[in-house]
Amino acid sequence: MIEAAARLQMHNQDMVKCISYLRAERQKMADKITSQEQERQELEKEISRLRRQLSELDQNLEQNRQKLQKQDTKLAEADIGYGKLVDTMQILLMSVKSDMNAESETEKE
Repeated sequence: MIEAAARLQMHNQDMVKCISYLRAERQKMADKITSQEQERQELEKEISRLRRQLSELDQNLEQNRQKLQKQDTKLAEADIGYGKLVDTMQILLMSVKSDMNAESETEKE
């Protein structure tokens, strides 16, 4: 009987150690979960901030693309207008030279 009681006491001590160990491991896991949940919340906030930033950038990018397209159109119109002006000046210059040559020949006669 004493031997059985001693074994029971030894098993009881082992059981208490095992339960204590399991409780400590459970607490570690609970702490780890809490830490991961906090990290998850921080990441969600960061993702939200980055999505807002991306949305603003997309809007600015679209506005700048529209401005660039308008500038391209204006530049093309200016190039065409300048080309016409150069052509007109060339025609005028040829006409003036032609008149000068005609006058010069008239004076020689």
